[in-house]
Amino acid sequence: MPHLALVVHSYVDEDPRVRRAARAAVAAGWRVSIISLQRDGDPARGDLDGAQLYRQPVQRHQGAGISTYVVEYGRFAVLAARQLLRIDCDHPIDVVHTNSVPDWLVFAAVPLRRRHRIGLILDLHEASPELFRMRFARSSRSLLTRFTARALISFVAFAERRSIAIADWVFVTAPRLRDRLVKIAPRRADAVEVLLNVPETQRFAAATAGDRTWMSDGTVRLVYTGALTPIYEVDVIIRAVALLRAAPAPLPVHLVVAGRGDREQALQALAAELGVADAVEFLGRVPFEAVPALIRGADIALAPTRLDEFTDLSISNKVFEGMASGRLVLGTRLKTLDDLVPEESVARYASGSAEEAATVIRRLASDPAERASRIASGLAAIQGGLSWEAAGAAYVQRLTALLPPPVDPR
Repeated sequence: MPHLALVVHSYVDEDPRVRRAARAAVAAGWRVSIISLQRDGDPARGDLDGAQLYRQPVQRHQGAGISTYVVEYGRFAVLAARQLLRIDCDHPIDVVHTNSVPDWLVFAAVPLRRRHRIGLILDLHEASPELFRMRFARSSRSLLTRFTARALISFVAFAERRSIAIADWVFVTAPRLRDRLVKIAPRRADAVEVLLNVPETQRFAAATAGDRTWMSDGTVRLVYTGALTPIYEVDVIIRAVALLRAAPAPLPVHLVVAGRGDREQALQALAAELGVADAVEFLGRVPFEAVPALIRGADIALAPTRLDEFTDLSISNKVFEGMASGRLVLGTRLKTLDDLVPEESVARYASGSAEEAATVIRRLASDPAERASRIASGLAAIQGGLSWEAAGAAYVQRLTALLPPPVDPR
């Protein structure tokens, strides 16, 4: 039985991309080990989706300073390298699949690679230099922080190039990110492949929330499931809710926000300030398994990504999850969204414009033909290839190709 080790700097139960990869490998007959962060209260060992878990005693510090991130990333990389060697002693590893950020986590597999031959995959979930620039180099931060951030970003860009160089195969989540990587590492162009961050359709189609009909309780119900960080403009949606409720012809609307992050308190304060705290419900972190039912229980699934140089290279999986659930989807107009998803499948608004978001929601509320057309188009796009059923098969093929050739018994 071939053995895959997945390494990810996150709480793996919250990471759908890694869980999909693990399930696909297990279903194809692989032994799977996952090395991840350890949330307070979680056991160090366990199993998930048929994979063995090896949680390391490192926690995530969203919204922290640069030094905290550097220490956190470095400590996890060292622990992951040690854990890979230990696992390999009991069950030799054939392929290591590391997931960014950080990109340089791929170097955690180097000691194991020196021990024996392994296939090595680097999965770039994000564009790291752009992410760090967005997080730390904004003009609103102190001069010292911006100076330190520029030095760190230079290192991150260097680490990205070196990480690509040592990997046997590189996955990215969107074509525009692949195009950028090919420009900075043209010699590795043949080793960089798009593996879309798309959902398992059965998981969302089988949600137990029932088939909610549009405004069945007289209220437009919106849902956002995901991180509460500066990347996502949940604040714009809250302002849109306030506009809809204050209009000359108020529209009954309710927003459910399911997720955690360093922006949660600021978003709660904004809802109170705008007088819509009763219309915005914060659930905090919800289990991975509860997300499909939350989406199926809403009228509109939201993908409000803030437009900047980082997000222009990526696409939120919230778009695909909403489409797979047979819900209307409202997302920010991004180049990558326009590249991958038909205009008629997902309603769009300009990033930062609460007014346009409110206008689109009001239009959808008044036009049943548009609603039906968009839902049908979204489901057709999912069935046409924007699903893990298609992407997962390609992933398993890539794993198999990285195995050493069978030994000739003669």
